[in-house]
Amino acid sequence: MISMNLYVDSAKIDEIKKSLSLGYVHGITTNPTLLKKAEVWKESNNLRSFYSKILDLCDGEVFVQIPSQKFEPILGELESLDMSRLIIKIPSVSSSVEIAKNLVDRGYGICATAVYTPSQAIVWASLDANYVAVYFNRMEVFGINALENVKTILNVLSKSKTKVIAASVKTLDQMNLLVSTGVEYITIGYDLIEKLIESDNSQRDTKNFDEDMSEVMNNFSK
Repeated sequence: MISMNLYVDSAKIDEIKKSLSLGYVHGITTNPTLLKKAEVWKESNNLRSFYSKILDLCDGEVFVQIPSQKFEPILGELESLDMSRLIIKIPSVSSSVEIAKNLVDRGYGICATAVYTPSQAIVWASLDANYVAVYFNRMEVFGINALENVKTILNVLSKSKTKVIAASVKTLDQMNLLVSTGVEYITIGYDLIEKLIESDNSQRDTKNFDEDMSEVMNNFSK
């Protein structure tokens, strides 16, 4: 049985609260670009304070990205938090391999991010990464067959403990395509979270049902 896990890509506290209140968002993914966009320094004294807030809001996993170099100072800020739910994201570049081995040896959960190819996914699975985040939208932008790549990576890692996350999903069409692959972990932007449950056809049907029920109730009262 497939269980779908949805994560919202956001570093804005109000967006995170709203997303979690819907009940179908399982966790939070962040990256340096999202932190910059949210101007997190305006609401928190440091990264530890910021991620402490998010962990308090969320029962699921929270993904935090560290630099590909000189990561220790940032990791040092986070180590006093609940590391069982804090997943460390590492860019899929050669300089990150030693970092990954270091973190796995220390018992941290890791996610290789900015993954584009099956060969990258194989390497990270060999390094015992918990997740690989495959950049779906960016693949399409770069003219890569994103759907086939996700299917191939899922197949390659099917007997591995490493889970595949379809990340950088920007449209409902992309979301609907991904469902056919069987991928169980998807990250999407806040602007899509509420739209997932919407459909013009569903709105039309609901309006018709409501009008018919109103007529039924009016006839009961005659």
